[in-house]
Amino acid sequence: YWIITFLMASPSIHHQTPHGLLVWWKQDISCMPCPHTHNEVEINIPLKGGPLRYLHSGHVIEVQVGNFAVFCAGIPHQLLSAGTDCEGIWITLPLPWVLQWEIPAPFTQRLLSGDFLLEESSPEETMGLRRWVEDFESENAARHKVLLMEIQTRLHRLSLNMPPRDYKQPATPGRSGEARIEAITRHINTRYCEDITVDEIAGAVGLNPRYMMKLFRTHSGMSVWEYVVRLRIFHAQRLLITTNEKITDIALESGFGSTAPFYAAFRKFGGGKHPRAFRQSHR
Repeated sequence: YWIITFLMASPSIHHQTPHGLLVWWKQDISCMPCPHTHNEVEINIPLKGGPLRYLHSGHVIEVQVGNFAVFCAGIPHQLLSAGTDCEGIWITLPLPWVLQWEIPAPFTQRLLSGDFLLEESSPEETMGLRRWVEDFESENAARHKVLLMEIQTRLHRLSLNMPPRDYKQPATPGRSGEARIEAITRHINTRYCEDITVDEIAGAVGLNPRYMMKLFRTHSGMSVWEYVVRLRIFHAQRLLITTNEKITDIALESGFGSTAPFYAAFRKFGGGKHPRAFRQSHR
């Protein structure tokens, strides 16, 4: 039942081909009709006319003007609304690059488990961020190298200033749909590598399992189990790139009971490659 469930992609999610490295000044920002994914790390920095309201991992997040927002775009996300005449800098980074930059583990773990990381940028930093677009659009290899070094440094700095992760939950989650989805995702984000079931997740948040699955799909565009499997694959990708652990051990550590479902999920959500080929191509 579970294998069939997580291999069935939600028809309401648009899965885009990877963008690769892109840095651009985005104008005329409009809402998205449905959640979408692409296997990169995305950075959004609205600099005029915000705020932005995103749906990501079942959470509704507001990004104010001047915020430096980083999230894993391999998890379905949707721009719900944007301020009038909103403009800013948008960046996509191949996920393996970010994993290779040796940013402290708490940063990558939170990023890959669905956290939407935010930090306010100072006016001085904002001026430097505008230069990133010029560097990317130039044909100068040295400027491209400096651009990547500055982005890497900025992410390292963000990792030092992250607020602590607070997962203390009330006994009964709020009655609104958003509050219940947040309770569900927070529970999953701390347990996805363990042997969890839909019944156990529903019990932890005080909801009927069938109602919880319907609620989660309505608000996030995917099934509960697809969300769990995506987090497990991101976890495995981090271990494949940053450690020399055996693939079998990585599969078990990432929450899969054996290698067969791990390989099936990795082909679907990990870019279509075998885990060994993924590791070799990013070493």
